[in-house]
Amino acid sequence: MEKQMENSNPVYKNKSYGQYREMLYSYDENGNFQKSVSYHGEPDRVVLEQAWDLFNERAEEAKQKVLAGKVSPIAYYMEKILADPMGLSMMAGVSLWKVKLHCKPFFFKRLSDRTLTQYAEAFNISMEQLKNFEHLTGK
Repeated sequence: MEKQMENSNPVYKNKSYGQYREMLYSYDENGNFQKSVSYHGEPDRVVLEQAWDLFNERAEEAKQKVLAGKVSPIAYYMEKILADPMGLSMMAGVSLWKVKLHCKPFFFKRLSDRTLTQYAEAFNISMEQLKNFEHLTGK
């Protein structure tokens, strides 16, 4: 069974997001620290939607760069999981300079199956999905 990446965050899709409680911390008029429970409102939901729209836009841009041959699929999946090269380096167990190098198609094509497996596990996908990026073209 192939692992599939989720396309979006459940909070982003949930229009009834405001029904969940949130612990808020603040200072009262005497300068004392206090806790209070509040419900998320429409402004919070809108801000989260805008943030997820931005993340999805960045992932789409990375996808187009991969399809154009400018970057490797590692750059796309890194955007999809909201990671930076340092974070991916720690998740995959690959040094930072190698992660940056592997984002270039020339070096990505020469990766060993062991290294591809490390990246695939970090992205929670199969190695075949990582190697064969054509499945994302929609064809």
